[in-house]
Amino acid sequence: MEGCSVADAPAAATTVAELEALAGTLDVSDNCTVDGTLVVNVSDDGGVGTCPIVLTRTYTFTDECGNKSLDIDHVINIDDTTAPTFTGSLTDTDVEGCSVADAPAAATTVAELEALAGTLDVSDNCTVDGTLVVNVSDDGGVGTCPIVLTRTYTVTDECGNISLDIDHVINIDDTTAPTFTGSLTDTDVEGCSVADAPAAATTVAELEALAGTLDVSDNCTVDGTLVV
Repeated sequence: MEGCSVADAPAAATTVAELEALAGTLDVSDNCTVDGTLVVNVSDDGGVGTCPIVLTRTYTFTDECGNKSLDIDHVINIDDTTAPTFTGSLTDTDVEGCSVADAPAAATTVAELEALAGTLDVSDNCTVDGTLVVNVSDDGGVGTCPIVLTRTYTVTDECGNISLDIDHVINIDDTTAPTFTGSLTDTDVEGCSVADAPAAATTVAELEALAGTLDVSDNCTVDGTLVV
């Protein structure tokens, strides 16, 4: 049966009729006392194990002269087969960066997961939030400017039941312009018109090679692929 503890076990039978009505083939009789006046005694062993909890319920019958039957055992398996659930969702996150390595660290607990931007609320019928296990996988990211990384979380309870996927989209984008330090020295050339000016630099390497102290850099793009 579905449940979290021995408290979820069904109520014990208190009469022979109730006991015989339980699933199975049990038939109780006494040579002198009618079923309706047999006294039903019951004890539970407290339950052992987890997933399931195995509760052994032991019945005996006493007739009107105090004669007691042999034990009749009823084994009740109480198991949590319900996966964690959630409501709401996580809001997409935008971060400055150059690669998936710039994505924020993944949440490792339900508390951290629920603290992310959005309306996510996680719950389980048996396991408290603090002992739910958070699992995470990233898809590796697709595209550029931004790189769209989809991070997928699942939550597992103490009986191994796994929630549906919880997706968190992280947009990693480079929004920082290239920078430079220094300057270029004025250049004097012999000539008659602007056509006599030297050819313009077409790469960062050529630009930095001109007279002066110019140094160009970018937070994400290497010099060789910067467009001049």
